[in-house]
Amino acid sequence: MNRVFQRVFYSMVTVFFTTLIFTGTAVAEHQGVSHEMIDMAEEIDEVPGYEDPKDAKRDWTLSIGFIVGVKPEYEGSDDYGFGMGPNLAGSWRDILFFKGKTFGANLVREKNLKAGPVLSWAGGRDEDDDDKLEGLGDVDGSIEAGGFVAYRMKPYHFKLEARHDIDSGHEGGLVELSVGTPLPFKKQPILATLGTTWASDDYMESFFGISAKQSADSGLKKYDADAGIKDIKLGLSTGYKITNRWRLGGKFEYKRLVGDAADSPVVVDKNQFIAGIGITYHFGSKVAPEEIEMQ
Repeated sequence: MNRVFQRVFYSMVTVFFTTLIFTGTAVAEHQGVSHEMIDMAEEIDEVPGYEDPKDAKRDWTLSIGFIVGVKPEYEGSDDYGFGMGPNLAGSWRDILFFKGKTFGANLVREKNLKAGPVLSWAGGRDEDDDDKLEGLGDVDGSIEAGGFVAYRMKPYHFKLEARHDIDSGHEGGLVELSVGTPLPFKKQPILATLGTTWASDDYMESFFGISAKQSADSGLKKYDADAGIKDIKLGLSTGYKITNRWRLGGKFEYKRLVGDAADSPVVVDKNQFIAGIGITYHFGSKVAPEEIEMQ
């Protein structure tokens, strides 16, 4: 009987987290929510001062909030605008998790090492986003599937994540590598992160290439964008607990487009900046009884 109950419970948890990611995708697709802000919401959920060390000992946790910020109209644009998006995060027994736009599972859970599969929403691009994109057509949003490895070796935090489109969007793949370390500020913890992104041929052609037809429709010269490193990023982030449940976090990121991405006729400015601030309400199940007694 207990096994039947556990199977039903596990199924309900899986459905819950899957619903979160597809709900977030639907909201973003139909309500004009900025996918850049959803990306940043995912990163803000991991900044110093935002995480609760006891969350790993809880059966489940959930955070609900929103994020606002400034971002380029599209990757490579020199025009900026305001964006907003939901800031949703949740976990179950430190195995299943949802952050921003990503649903995943920690199949490997060691003290300093975590690894497992991920399913993530990828934002597209509309030619109506900017005059520079007219005639290029739309790149549809999609779902990406892949996996990640995260390793901590004080004071550094390393992460490698690879994903590939499975939903006829950009139809390509991405590999993201980052390393982070806290800066030596005692009063307010700040995390500095250095990262880079490798993109496949299909991804590069979707966002940075110009086909013969697109060239005729847009007036931009034909351009083939090959696979390779597309950017180098430097970020600063911090978090603050207003109360035990309310949390505030922010991040600033500088991105430099490189390689074929930087040379694309679509790119007006190789230097990209994005900044956001988010607030969430965090709650979850009680920690183990022995932990409560120690408080």
